[in-house]
Amino acid sequence: MKYPVLILVVFLTRMIFAQSEFIREARYHLPRKDSLYGFDTGFSAGGKYDYYRDSTSNLNLMMNSLVQKGNKNRTDTLKQSLVLTQLSTLCVKRIHSIMPVKTKRKNSLEKRIRRIFFGSSCNFGLIETVAFEIPLVKKTTKHFHYNKKGAAGGFNLYEGKSKPLKTKENPEPEETPLEFYTYDEIQQLIKKQFTRKKVYRHLAEKQVSAFGYYIELDKTTVYRNKIPKLKVLIILGEKRFSYKQRRKFASTPLSDLSK
Repeated sequence: MKYPVLILVVFLTRMIFAQSEFIREARYHLPRKDSLYGFDTGFSAGGKYDYYRDSTSNLNLMMNSLVQKGNKNRTDTLKQSLVLTQLSTLCVKRIHSIMPVKTKRKNSLEKRIRRIFFGSSCNFGLIETVAFEIPLVKKTTKHFHYNKKGAAGGFNLYEGKSKPLKTKENPEPEETPLEFYTYDEIQQLIKKQFTRKKVYRHLAEKQVSAFGYYIELDKTTVYRNKIPKLKVLIILGEKRFSYKQRRKFASTPLSDLSK
């Protein structure tokens, strides 16, 4: 009985130490002084979205545009933060799961991000962190398979449980690849996540003055029998208010804020 307890203690100690190390490392790499800058919202791409051809540059413009539209009441004051952008980048790259299923792990992740944030030099008060995933191909059938000998520069996912068998009538059977999402469809997927994760609500109800985010391909979902996905982490920064300002803002009806 003592041996399993010892293993659990060692595991928890290592986990706490690893988290503390990450927090120290993140604080070290974050800019000593925050920079706020304007952001480009000129998104106009169309057609299919191909990660290997387009990377995430157009999706960044799409995200900028959606955040600006959600924060339409204060678009002139909303800025992108270097600290929040680099913080989201560090978290996506270094934390194994930015979308933990269990509530305790979600709270632990948010607490860790807040600890890093409050150890940095910036001009914001409380923050909101929002994480979600974006699928890149459509699961049009119940079963699909991965063919490692498929075309280069793609996800090589095809309909059916396995590759069709050769026959005399058809010695080279063709596979039907899973279809890529279009830019318009991905935009709708992100809008749904903004609604589900209350991003629009945060932007409407709170005095968000800055934001940062990072988008990265989840490498655990590619080159295998999985739907490839992008990981997204958005961090919203709020202005600091005096007590009088907070009371005035709290007394303003939401309907007035959304006009």
